[in-house]
Amino acid sequence: MNINYTGDEYLRDFFENAPIGFHVFGPDQIIIDINATELNIIGYEREEVVGKKAWPDLIVPEQRPRFERHWKDINTNGLVTNLQYTVVRKDGERIPVLLNASARFSPEGRLLHTRGSIVDITKLKKLEEYLRESQLIMRKNLQSLEQSKDQMEKENTHLRESYSGSIKQRILPLVERIKRRDSTLKKRIVNILENYMADLTGTMLTKLYNPKFGLSDREIEICLLVESGLTTREIAELLCTSVRTVDNHRNHIRKKLGISKQVVDLGLYLKSM
Repeated sequence: MNINYTGDEYLRDFFENAPIGFHVFGPDQIIIDINATELNIIGYEREEVVGKKAWPDLIVPEQRPRFERHWKDINTNGLVTNLQYTVVRKDGERIPVLLNASARFSPEGRLLHTRGSIVDITKLKKLEEYLRESQLIMRKNLQSLEQSKDQMEKENTHLRESYSGSIKQRILPLVERIKRRDSTLKKRIVNILENYMADLTGTMLTKLYNPKFGLSDREIEICLLVESGLTTREIAELLCTSVRTVDNHRNHIRKKLGISKQVVDLGLYLKSM
């Protein structure tokens, strides 16, 4: 320490140049001393506040009743801690601060003055706001995931129902046709029936039921028959329809699958799906 640096000068230097705001309020709430750091926070010159302004003059109006309650607390308990206020700077900018203060009393218990400190908590407030926004985004994402889960369950239910329907719409009619036929096509139909059963919950039906293709039930049935290796004529005989009708269905299927302009065998393409 400098030999000419007295104790009072040392304390005054500490008060004036501390990295947090310091102030002293008189018993009438008027500011009787304030350091450079706090002056920088509130944006005033010393002569504009010392002996002229009270803390309520420097905060947003809606917080003044709160200060009166805190003033009673410090008169009663001699201490208040971690009080959040919003200071209104001389230029109108609002600064969130954290205030702590203690009181000094006379031997008779009369309030002489209070000693307080304030810290600019702008960065803390921004962090709190960021955390709130992050939590809101997380909640929205969780809700979206729940909705996606519900949608997937609905789609799975729809697929199960579609698979169940495929039994009635495709396999049972084949069984009826088998009962009515003694042709060489009978064994082929039995094989197709076995393939249907094997693929009932497999990938083929799942892909053919994809809404992006927009295949009708009859078109899906023809896809399965084509994929099983039946010719157009055999399919026409099996479905009791004309070859031309089956050809029209095949053309529509190729267009919906996006291969109408490609030189590719429909049966091989279906097997590769």
